[in-house]
Amino acid sequence: MTDLRALVRELLSEEIAAIRAELLGGLQVERVRVNSGADLTDFAQSVARRAQDPAFAAALRDGRLRFELDGPGYSAPAPAPAAARIPVAAQPMALVTTVPAAVPELRKGLITERDIAGIAEGETRLRLTKSARLTPLAGDEARRRGIRIERTLA
Repeated sequence: MTDLRALVRELLSEEIAAIRAELLGGLQVERVRVNSGADLTDFAQSVARRAQDPAFAAALRDGRLRFELDGPGYSAPAPAPAAARIPVAAQPMALVTTVPAAVPELRKGLITERDIAGIAEGETRLRLTKSARLTPLAGDEARRRGIRIERTLA
């Protein structure tokens, strides 16, 4: 039974990726070179700055934007000149909001087991759009974790 479930999961994953690529206009991949802690910090701060743009945040959240490590198998682009780099503030950025979201919400057409698994432990509710569909494995995972599915009116 577990072999069959693994096969179904793999096939669904491939099909969903293909559908997502068709619907969302393809996947955008950004290569990131991280050779030190300073490089990692610069990357994290750049993502935090860019996340203020709603289009960037939506692409990242919906999986249309992915980051890959730039390594020996990749040809790295030339580094930007020092004058073109955005200076990093001396103080770390505060990413804490004052009002946490009450109920996690997914705004996707197809909800998979991986989406349910990505919900924080201890959550008991999940809000979906009215037209969203759950895969059977996603429904099983939600039931197993005791997550109640709520639908939006729009």
